[in-house]
Amino acid sequence: FQRRTHARMSLWIRLSDVASGGKRQVAISTPQGTNTVEIDIPLGINDGDNVQYAGIAPGGQDLVVQFRVHPDPAWERQDLNLITEKIVSIWDLILGAEVTVRNVLGTELVAQIPPRTQPRTLLRLRGQGLRDRGGRTGDILMRVNVSIPDHINPELIEAIKKYH
Repeated sequence: FQRRTHARMSLWIRLSDVASGGKRQVAISTPQGTNTVEIDIPLGINDGDNVQYAGIAPGGQDLVVQFRVHPDPAWERQDLNLITEKIVSIWDLILGAEVTVRNVLGTELVAQIPPRTQPRTLLRLRGQGLRDRGGRTGDILMRVNVSIPDHINPELIEAIKKYH
């Protein structure tokens, strides 16, 4: 029984790489020089996951890649779900509105804000989160937050005071 040796490396990727998967050229440094090989980034890979690629490293070794995912300021990840924040006007929350939000790959999506929505409510866009190799799909959870306009018509303020 001969034990197989492994070459190891870490690879930093973006959240968009997690969403799209795909091929990536990576350089493996050895005492004999640098070799470039092509690997597949698995869909839905988690930060810190290790993936073994059989026999592609120099000398026929297996390559073990530890995937590291850069934090994305626009997204919080929970398994395959992605959480983001959308700032809307107070009128959109009171009256309801149709708003656009971009997914992690930049595709524009339309979300409905129901009338009388409270600030910090999470609205679910089903099936728009990350996918994994097994075909599971997460959701986008859009947290709506409010922006109060700088200028509000004085007549409107008086009307609000009258009915408040």
